Amino acid sequence: MARPAPKAAKLGRNDPCPCGSGRKYKDCHLPLHDAEQAARRRQRQAHDTLMPKLIGAAMATPQHFPLALAQFWGDKYASEQLAELDELEDRGAERFLAYFAFNHPLDDGRTLAETLADAPAGAELDEHEAQLLRTWAPVRMRAYRAEAVRKNRSLNLRDLLVGDVFDVTDQAASYRLADGDLLVGHLVPLPGQGDSTTYTIAGAAAHLTGDIADKLAEFAGLYLADLRRTSPDANWHDFARERSYVLNHFVMGLPVDEYNPTLVDNIVLQARAALNIPGHDAA
Repeated sequence: MARPAPKAAKLGRNDPCPCGSGRKYKDCHLPLHDAEQAARRRQRQAHDTLMPKLIGAAMATPQHFPLALAQFWGDKYASEQLAELDELEDRGAERFLAYFAFNHPLDDGRTLAETLADAPAGAELDEHEAQLLRTWAPVRMRAYRAEAVRKNRSLNLRDLLVGDVFDVTDQAASYRLADGDLLVGHLVPLPGQGDSTTYTIAGAAAHLTGDIADKLAEFAGLYLADLRRTSPDANWHDFARERSYVLNHFVMGLPVDEYNPTLVDNIVLQARAALNIPGHDAA
């Protein structure tokens, strides 16, 4: 039976620096390593504080809510109902505000996340939050399939429409999701992870069962086909930027209690009729 490898001895301040300089660790690389660890801590803290600040900035611009609500909820709810949306829909207000921050174009065509990312540090965000937001600003709402779920630790999420796979560190999501389940939400890069890029879920997301994956892809394909009527070269990334709100329309139409294939088929048929697309959906 193989023995476990012994743990490396902790490097003391007065030990020789491992760089080989011959100087004590405290007089050589320790200050640099301490600074790196402090920077990683500040980056992780920025991740914890950034999303609440984005939501706060969204709540400060209620004049944009009517159009955004109409898009996201398909005219089902008005601005006056925002406070009760979490009760009317599963985390409905949280999901809407995440969509608003990352997806909804403001008067100049940019999203709230893009606008804040371009603002000087200190106006709304500190320097670490501003730096992190610049990596978040291009994010849009997408549909993902859960794979290789490692309960209470992490999971992989595969973009349902593009196929890209993301390593996601999110304890709560790994607890809720099983292999094959679907998630409609926002994935953002996680800071302070060294050379490898891992992701986490920003804000609230919709959790769906995996048996409707093909229908969701077909539904989204109809809107890509419609987008290509005016932009023939449009792809799934263009869909994410311009039409991602329709993913929530699909979520809204799903049966609440149990899977109903007739109802799910009707969601697709109604979209096809509304878009006047009699043929096959987009590839």
